[in-house]
Amino acid sequence: MMGENLHKAERILILRLGAIGDVLRVLPALARLRRERPEATVAWAVEHWVHPLIAGHPAIDQFHVLDRRELGAGRRRAVGEIRRHAAEIRAGNYDVVLDFHGRLKSGAISRLSCVPRRVGFARGDSTEANHLFNNVHVRLEDRQENRVLRFLHLLEPLGIGTDFDPAQMGVHLEAAEREQAGSWYEDAGRPPLAVYPGTSAVRAAERWPEAKWCELLRGLGERGIVSVVFWGPAEAELAAGIAEASGEHCFLAPATSLPQMMAMLACFSAFLGSDTAAMHMSWMQGVPTGVFVGPKTPRTVAPLPPYGHSFQSWYFLPSPSLP
Repeated sequence: MMGENLHKAERILILRLGAIGDVLRVLPALARLRRERPEATVAWAVEHWVHPLIAGHPAIDQFHVLDRRELGAGRRRAVGEIRRHAAEIRAGNYDVVLDFHGRLKSGAISRLSCVPRRVGFARGDSTEANHLFNNVHVRLEDRQENRVLRFLHLLEPLGIGTDFDPAQMGVHLEAAEREQAGSWYEDAGRPPLAVYPGTSAVRAAERWPEAKWCELLRGLGERGIVSVVFWGPAEAELAAGIAEASGEHCFLAPATSLPQMMAMLACFSAFLGSDTAAMHMSWMQGVPTGVFVGPKTPRTVAPLPPYGHSFQSWYFLPSPSLP
């Protein structure tokens, strides 16, 4: 399948293994792809720990799940898992793979899968020599462009328009999850503010200082504004400490799965946090969102202007001068 024949691709594989926030930011591209190719078979290759977030998505016909635990279990098992995953994809007889991941791991899987047309970012726009594994390259004019817009560009070789439509975010949750989240929110007294102070350990430098979080949330509480601190397994201790130190108007969210957290965050009037999956879960569901971007370029990671929605996003840099 060459050149303009990509416009006729009937079996399409999305390759975005993780992380959670980046998987979320591929969803607008998925929505656009499905709208333009309603009859196509669309599959997604994803790592096991992210899979629950999109497992029931109606726009995805099939999943190819890579067990990330095997990749850390020694060279032999890692190679075996990559080969197994690639063979499973190969059996799908896809016409084209869209490599949204853009790294060595995804490039190797794409190449081993023998998909004839492999679309990825050009040299300099991907990392870890990923471009060497692809045979259709998309060059970015702006390398600091927002990730959502960047991902949309990978649809260009398929002849699909890449303009951003905020009404087509592609976020999906089961009705039962939304109902359970709504019940929890009512029982909690409809608190207005959700916060997520944590980040992954490797990005700890992006966190706003714990003392500042406590000062802010305690001050909001004194004005009657109730906040809920969300967390993941790696931030449990941090989140509990902030909630405890921030007064009676701040409390800790329960442990959640990824879909549960996304459904719960959609209930709030506002969200504040770092550049995390929770932040993307919030703004992509229409929740007014503030983000501490840390050293990153704000427009690369922050929420896009929600044209057609009645809220705006705002950005902060970690600074001792902030309240």
